[in-house]
Amino acid sequence: MDDLAGKISEILNNPESLEKIKGLSGLLGQLPPAPKPEEPPPNSPDLNALIPTDTLQTVMKLAPLFSSLKQDDDSTRLLHALRPLLGNERQRRLDESIKMMQMIRLLPLLKKSGIL
Repeated sequence: MDDLAGKISEILNNPESLEKIKGLSGLLGQLPPAPKPEEPPPNSPDLNALIPTDTLQTVMKLAPLFSSLKQDDDSTRLLHALRPLLGNERQRRLDESIKMMQMIRLLPLLKKSGIL
């Protein structure tokens, strides 16, 4: 468990890793519906040429995990309910705590999927 906590802290302390995660989550949430195989879009680059296959497979494994990331549980609902009662600085810290809780909830799923 200490190893997982160490990995979380590495990710949270490394701005480059956070940007990668934000990019992946944004990419997963904003992908347009896939075109029909018979009709390739005009002038579109081949996705396989742009993204390596192993990276694409990893993203496909992460897609369901990121969708579960935003789901609230009792703890996060309580923190969201307390938020209006706090000052600006404590609201910011509470938001960070919620994000950390979501990341910690994601770690067992990542380990189970074989990514970590």
